Amino acid sequence: MILLKKWARLVMMMIVIFLMSTNCKSELDRKQKQEHKLLLFDFEDLAQTQFIKPQDATYELVGNEGNSHVNVVTGTTLREAGVRLLSPEHEPWDLSSYFQVKADITNLGEEIIQVELFVGNDPDDMKRWYCSDYVDLAPGESKTISVDLAWTPWIFEPQIEVKGLRGIPGQLKADLTKITELTFCSRYATEPNNFTIDNVRAVGKYEKRNPRNFFPFVDEYGQYIHDDWKGKIHSDEELEDKAKGELEYLSKATGPKDRGKFGGWTAGPKLKGTGFFRTEKKDGKWWIVDPEGYLFWTAGLNCVASDAVPTGVSSRENYFLNLPEKDGEFHQFYGQGINASHGFYKDKYPYETYNFYQSNLYRKYGEDWLSTFQDLAHKRIKNWGMNTIGFVSDFGATRQARTPYVGSIWIYETPKIEGSEGFWGKFHDVFDPTFRYAVRNSIEIQKEGANDPYCIGYFVDNELSWGLLGSLSISTLKSPASQSAKIEFVNDLKAKYSQIENLNAVWGTSHKTWEALLQSTTPPNQKKANEDLVEFYGKIADTYFKTINEELKKIAPHQNYLGCRFAWANNDVVLSQASKYLDIMSFNKYEYSIENFSLPKGVDMPVMIGEFHFGALDRGSFHIGIKKAKDQAERGQMYQDYIQGALRHPNIVGAHWFQYIDEPNTGRFDGENYNVGFLDICDNPYEELIAKVKETTYSMYDYRINTTTDEKQ
Repeated sequence: MILLKKWARLVMMMIVIFLMSTNCKSELDRKQKQEHKLLLFDFEDLAQTQFIKPQDATYELVGNEGNSHVNVVTGTTLREAGVRLLSPEHEPWDLSSYFQVKADITNLGEEIIQVELFVGNDPDDMKRWYCSDYVDLAPGESKTISVDLAWTPWIFEPQIEVKGLRGIPGQLKADLTKITELTFCSRYATEPNNFTIDNVRAVGKYEKRNPRNFFPFVDEYGQYIHDDWKGKIHSDEELEDKAKGELEYLSKATGPKDRGKFGGWTAGPKLKGTGFFRTEKKDGKWWIVDPEGYLFWTAGLNCVASDAVPTGVSSRENYFLNLPEKDGEFHQFYGQGINASHGFYKDKYPYETYNFYQSNLYRKYGEDWLSTFQDLAHKRIKNWGMNTIGFVSDFGATRQARTPYVGSIWIYETPKIEGSEGFWGKFHDVFDPTFRYAVRNSIEIQKEGANDPYCIGYFVDNELSWGLLGSLSISTLKSPASQSAKIEFVNDLKAKYSQIENLNAVWGTSHKTWEALLQSTTPPNQKKANEDLVEFYGKIADTYFKTINEELKKIAPHQNYLGCRFAWANNDVVLSQASKYLDIMSFNKYEYSIENFSLPKGVDMPVMIGEFHFGALDRGSFHIGIKKAKDQAERGQMYQDYIQGALRHPNIVGAHWFQYIDEPNTGRFDGENYNVGFLDICDNPYEELIAKVKETTYSMYDYRINTTTDEKQ
């Protein structure tokens, strides 16, 4: 009997333990469901570690009181050096009910790094990019990286096809039922990066909407039809009232009182004025000096141009409600698209376009809409505390001697390195005899402003694809034997190695003659040939910047050479070569903070940020742009944080926001439809954003002069 009671107690204890464990698991499951969270990779589970696949990297699991994470040390050879996390047991993750994938990242190194997360592995590079994001990390810094899995916080069920938009309303970015891998990698690392990955999870829910009656979805003003928000226009009368109110306000408003004719700081130190903009380092900080000698920090806006935002209508006519008659009152706002680097219209030009922004200007200001647009641009920029009209803006506005501006020059009709690839196109063959002529001719054609004191200087080209260290040398070797760059490279190798056998011994190749090397389009092993590849890569960069500098200074000797607006891979070799020829080095830096930006060791020069922005989805847009905010107020706060970080930096002499006007909801030539304007498509300022901009810019000179920071070189 006693034995039976003991047995019964033992059984009861086992049942209790089972129930407790079941309840704990149920509680965990319940909590995860309540939070709508799914742990995607469990670093505590040793069985899952077989699904960690390094690429140009090493890794180790590190345990910390039951909280394991993975440490990654990358190489520098691959574009995506890091690790791939494969779905356990090769069973795809079904993420179709989640809005985001998140992970916690910590930088264990001593340099600033960028870590990128790709969700899935779409063979289409553009679609793969859609499902990615990255974070900047200072040494020791931890951040959460987050990738949205849909374009909007709501999705259509069932899904429908909407063509020609980068951000597509109600659409998932991928087939989320079949996600087989997550890639964590360094972004353009030139030195080994060391970072941790932890807490990889899917989170968040969508609202589901029925797509019935979705088309048309854009009204006569270019706005989204199926929603309402603060500031949405419902009639021409509302447009006219908005115009009257702003015109009356600007007629009485002034800008900051401590600004001179060119926007320089009249309350600060006065240096030597030369009649043109120049640069000088004062008290440990670089400055632009305006023509009168006042300190100048350039706060600008790109694309101040009414013709910057047409949208394609061909093959998409059903998207639009009440498009005007083509031979009617609004006929002038129809046009033809003749270029599309990406997206739906890439192979379909010429295609018909319509410019909603210009037609809204016409509705607001009448026949004199263009001159009113130009006049308003100057008044707005001054009232907002800014001082520069930025990249690719309206010539009619920049030539009015009212607001400083930057010139934009594109190098046309140059031969290209045939083996190269790039987001905007192939790279110039700078060794072709016609390259210098093309540079000179392009500058001559676009030299307006060469003797204008309001011109700060010239950008030449934009966002060239420099690639990883040595990549353009590899592209050169992939090119035909007639390629001038290839002939130059082979001649350099002849001079260095003398005999082809000597080259073969170093490269591990078996070319029988120098001519055989010239004819070959197979690149060598990158590690074995690295020294030569990097050396010629540097020569390409040196020749590019030197040639442009020489030709620009002949034609516009008073103007600053502002560079090519570096984006993506910016390795020390290219930057060091560029620094020899640039007056100001420019970068398009889409980050949340720029304070930790650094130049290569030994390079100390002024830097201009050519592009940055933040977008939100609270005012009828479908795409946040490159860096996201939750609403217009947060866009303003992010502007302030970014600009103040730049003001604290001793090298940064200005930053220009991309862009003045929102991109159209139905996409520009390449499908971009970002909420990144200071103005909406109806030409109305985002009040919350502007308020924070003014709070920042009105005090920017005091802030810069009185804020100290460590040297960044």
